[in-house]
Amino acid sequence: MQPTLASQPRERAAATNGPQIASVVSVHDFTAIYEQDRNRLVRALALSLGDAALANEAIDEAFTRAFHRWNTVGSFDEPQAWIYRTAHNWATSRFRRRSRDRKYAAQIARPESTVDPVPDPSLAAAIESLPADQRQILVLRYYLDWTIDACAAALDVAPGTVKSRTNRALKELNRTLGEN
Repeated sequence: MQPTLASQPRERAAATNGPQIASVVSVHDFTAIYEQDRNRLVRALALSLGDAALANEAIDEAFTRAFHRWNTVGSFDEPQAWIYRTAHNWATSRFRRRSRDRKYAAQIARPESTVDPVPDPSLAAAIESLPADQRQILVLRYYLDWTIDACAAALDVAPGTVKSRTNRALKELNRTLGEN
């Protein structure tokens, strides 16, 4: 039997102390459902999706969304059904996104030749020995031939930082390669 979402609120006992008591009861209801049903919902979604990690993430996302909308979701006859459905939809969307990303990645044109990006192995080794920030600057400045401003924008640093990192990287590269 498939769970259905009821649009009619559950019957609740009238709170005698105003809306603050109702909010506390509502949070207690959420906590009870979370503690009682979370693991069962994760297992069910994992069986449905075939991916336990994605199911776990999806159920957590759905419970977060339910918490933020608990005044509405908590009034359903079966809030667990709303949580499961939301998690399933979220996970399905993730599957589509992953599939689309893989499809586009496969369609990216590959270069005709398989030329090494750095023809000199000693130069490649020297570049690899640099700290990450200096290596990144050299690749952007000289391999991609970007301007100082373009590098600064890409790395979210000041143009002066790009210049100083470039200078340090070139000095270290010259030292490593034994050039003056």
